[in-house]
Amino acid sequence: MAMGLKVNKAIEELPDEFSGYDDAMTRPDAKFWKLAIEDEIRSLCENETWVTTPLPHGRKALQSKWVFKIKRDGYGNVERYKARLVIKGFQQRKGVDFSE
Repeated sequence: MAMGLKVNKAIEELPDEFSGYDDAMTRPDAKFWKLAIEDEIRSLCENETWVTTPLPHGRKALQSKWVFKIKRDGYGNVERYKARLVIKGFQQRKGVDFSE
């Protein structure tokens, strides 16, 4: 989501990169992170990123987490709030969870 925003000092002092939905929702710029999350979910659905299937017996779903990043232009101005939903890849097993 492109912004081209000027943000207040309280936001400027926070880290530009972090993970965790709860952290994003407690920041003063939470409304922008909500929009970024909606944009990511829309993109994942439009691109048919995954297929819902039943889990094999005895298996648990892989966990995911939200990763957040503020993109800035060459002058340090906020251009975009970017949210990504990522699978905790260290839990995947070749031949079981993927076949590439």
